[in-house]
Amino acid sequence: MAASMDKDFGVVCEDQGARCRVSLSGRITIDSSPDLRTLLLQRLQSSSCQSLTVDFYEVEYVDSSGLAILVEVLKASRVHGKAFHLSRLRERPRYLLETTRLLHLFDELEEELPPADQSRPGTEP
Repeated sequence: MAASMDKDFGVVCEDQGARCRVSLSGRITIDSSPDLRTLLLQRLQSSSCQSLTVDFYEVEYVDSSGLAILVEVLKASRVHGKAFHLSRLRERPRYLLETTRLLHLFDELEEELPPADQSRPGTEP
């Protein structure tokens, strides 16, 4: 399921059995945070979702409202006995989580992307 929450923010949700993945793109700000909060909490509360991973690869910016949502979802995951992971944190979002000393609270999945020239079958280097 793909959704655009506002002009600067997008979401793609995927379910793989008990594992749910939410891929974010753009900017997580006070404008997009309420809808993101609702989406992540709904995904986490779903009986079919036992593990929620939020992919940050295409996220350019996160403000303090975005950090607050991540902490809230982390707390909710613990209450519900479910796993919550962050993946593919880059530059600014990683820096913000590091400088606020919040990064160590989260489970981080290390996932790599294939090189650009190998990302599609039949593409030659």
